[in-house]
Amino acid sequence: MSGDSDSDDCDMPGLVSNGTDGAPDPGGAGVALDEEEDLGEEMYVDSLAPSVDLFSTKKFKTAEDCLEHCKEVHGLDLAVLKRRLSMDTFSYIRFVNYVRSESPSPGFVMSLSSGAKWGDLKFMKPVIPDDPLLMFNFEEELDPQDEEEENGFEIDISRELNDEIANPRNFHNQLSTASTNSEDFCIASNVTFEEDLVKMSLDKFNDLKKQFDAMSLELREKDNELKAVFEDMTKMKGVAQTLFNSGGEAEKPFAKTKHKVVPVSEARTVEEDHSYFQSYAHYSIHHEMLSDSVRTSSYRDALVNNPDRLRDALVLDIGCGTGILSMFAAQAGAKAVVGVDCSDIIYQAMDIVRENKMDDRVKLVKGRLEETELPYEKFDIIVSEWMGYFLLFEGMLDSVLAARDKYLAPGGMVLPNRCTIELCAISDHERYDSLVGFWSDVYGYKMSCMRGPILADASVEVIPKDLVVSNSANVLDLNINTCTVADTEFSSSFDLKITKDCELTGILGYFDTFFDLPVPAMFSTGPQVKPTHWKQTVFYLPEKLPVKKNETIPCKMVCKRMKTDARALKVSLTLDDKTYRYTVD
Repeated sequence: MSGDSDSDDCDMPGLVSNGTDGAPDPGGAGVALDEEEDLGEEMYVDSLAPSVDLFSTKKFKTAEDCLEHCKEVHGLDLAVLKRRLSMDTFSYIRFVNYVRSESPSPGFVMSLSSGAKWGDLKFMKPVIPDDPLLMFNFEEELDPQDEEEENGFEIDISRELNDEIANPRNFHNQLSTASTNSEDFCIASNVTFEEDLVKMSLDKFNDLKKQFDAMSLELREKDNELKAVFEDMTKMKGVAQTLFNSGGEAEKPFAKTKHKVVPVSEARTVEEDHSYFQSYAHYSIHHEMLSDSVRTSSYRDALVNNPDRLRDALVLDIGCGTGILSMFAAQAGAKAVVGVDCSDIIYQAMDIVRENKMDDRVKLVKGRLEETELPYEKFDIIVSEWMGYFLLFEGMLDSVLAARDKYLAPGGMVLPNRCTIELCAISDHERYDSLVGFWSDVYGYKMSCMRGPILADASVEVIPKDLVVSNSANVLDLNINTCTVADTEFSSSFDLKITKDCELTGILGYFDTFFDLPVPAMFSTGPQVKPTHWKQTVFYLPEKLPVKKNETIPCKMVCKRMKTDARALKVSLTLDDKTYRYTVD
């Protein structure tokens, strides 16, 4: 969004009433204002999506028309429900989303004596985006006072019954004044009065007692519903306070986020993740990973060079792909290896294992680990190549942690057992000018609006080591044997010390991976060593930043998962009190 002025006094187009020849309205400004208000309301109504009927696919121009149709055609009387169930705005919202998602019949809804069916907070989530029914002013527009309310009548009966039992003299007096023929009433109902006593037949007494018990039960139910409403309102207030207060608290280095981080397996179904798993079914990605000698040889060295740790062990390989790590483990002396993968590449992996005559020790299972039954209850070692760009992209670590918590035997370990994220500053004018500066002059035209989207996406590329102009700062250290999913979201403050006079063009991120075994192994994805298929992740700055040698730049990084894509990341990076935001997807 751009603007030429910071003032609110800029010229705005106004609404003009549809008069004749521009003649002034004899009624004065008040009439013109009413016409403008009507026009504005009509424009607002037209801007809303049509209201979809709660019990059919029929659409209406306004929410009012839709609810009137529900009342006249389907017999759904919201005014009655509001009174009977003590509904407020929140319960109305849940009610609409309940009906849209569960599709009950109108008769069933009208027969309910409580709002428990839509009491779950999950029904606060709209089924239809921008649903006009959810914008209906439920508490003010519906006036149940004129409706025939059996609920109010029943409460009156309960009061009469209470009075009848607690004060029989009053009951006698009321009967005397309410009817000119009380003797006929007593004869008809078999009720007699003697001073402070009321005499009636046993059947009459039992009938009154049943009515009283029924009324008492309903009053208790309504009291519980009222308590539930207050609890809902308290929860909503808490959510609102959290939303208003978020972002205002200073975060310490390596601080954990307070909200619950949902694992990928809970955020996305297998069907929703189909494209992700399908991307690993093609041979090209496996050719790229297997050709990465730094990656593959490091795993081989960690497994094959530690036969004492692998001998007779049960090994679980998560995301086994072509089965290369499973075969390394079998080669190192594992008693049995189970490889799991949700991609169709598993079928080629089965052929590869048979071709190498390891099918007696390596068993492969297709499916998402969290939803798949394995042939062993516990494993001594869990191995996985789960790392994505900037370490955490793809969120595959979630499956490793789920397997660790469910399948790792006491004394077992996860490999790799530790990973870190490091950041450093770079000065790469050639790449910056070709990627960011390019849009300043495209065949003589300015296309500066293209810079924003490009800057917002972190770039994955190989950066030569001579373009690094600062120390490396550690912003995350994950112990895979003890960390949780919540630890994958982090905040870290750090300093970068500049090594030469230059202009910074971005911040570079990479990760290191460790196998802390008797014969240790590790590899780095940083710019100082041989490149890997992970390359490095670069966060380009909107403008080049001049710096001096030995200058210290205070920085801060916050990394969280995207709500719309649990496998992607959103990153905020602060340099010298200026904050920039990026996505890794």
